[in-house]
Amino acid sequence: MTKASEIFNRIIQWAEGEESIRAIILVGSRAQNEPVDELADFDVAVFATSYQSYLQDDKWLFHFGQLWVYIPEQYEIAEDNEIAEDIVPTRLAIYEGGVKVDFAFHTVSLLSKLEWDTQSRIVLDKDGITANLKCSEQKAQQPITEQEFINLVNEFWFEAYHVAKYLKREELWLVKFRDWSTKELLLQIIEWHKQAHYGWNYNTHYMGKHLKKWVDTNIWKALHQTFAHFDYADSRDALYGTMQLFRQLAQETAEQLGFTYPANVDESISEFIEQVVPPNNPVAPN
Repeated sequence: MTKASEIFNRIIQWAEGEESIRAIILVGSRAQNEPVDELADFDVAVFATSYQSYLQDDKWLFHFGQLWVYIPEQYEIAEDNEIAEDIVPTRLAIYEGGVKVDFAFHTVSLLSKLEWDTQSRIVLDKDGITANLKCSEQKAQQPITEQEFINLVNEFWFEAYHVAKYLKREELWLVKFRDWSTKELLLQIIEWHKQAHYGWNYNTHYMGKHLKKWVDTNIWKALHQTFAHFDYADSRDALYGTMQLFRQLAQETAEQLGFTYPANVDESISEFIEQVVPPNNPVAPN
């Protein structure tokens, strides 16, 4: 038995002995019938009649193995989710061997309102409540609007401007800070580019997960030219690589969807960048 399996089994055994905990549902990659590596998180949804005692005293976290570190957190439920709590308290823990477990606490009354998710697995149900869960249908993802597309393009060039400005000032830390904003927008256009061609329910996963598996080979290769060391020349070249890839994908997406690419924004900002941070400049600032 692996260390990860040992820790998870201890969690279930502990929950079985806790009167207030009535059910546990495993969600995320560990709940699916697809192979995962040993570093995959355990995302554990805990349903209890009352969970305040688990938030006030975190000693229970030490029952499952050598605890390296944990973070008390919470997250907000989306406004359009009418059946769930507004705030979900969590405990994010990393155990020996690098086993990560994310605990999320819910009231047991929520179980009667939930719909079954194919990416979830019931591992504990003391009262048989989950037997009546309905199977949720996959919601069709809505196509993006032209205004959403234009907003994304505008925001990208807004951030690219700042990358160039801080490069000019030799503020490499701020270059990295702004550069990551361009990368988040680049990922979004990569996703839209794929979905525009293959349908809006095409699975692009989350935060670039499994990117190499679902992105086109030429895009994957181009991405290697978009990241840089903590260095002026390298950062400059990465900026131009990012601009080129974003422009290409945005233009192709616009053509596929019948949108108008805001070329005037691109041209104005690109010309400015070429003036303040010329491409392939053989002499970098001292």
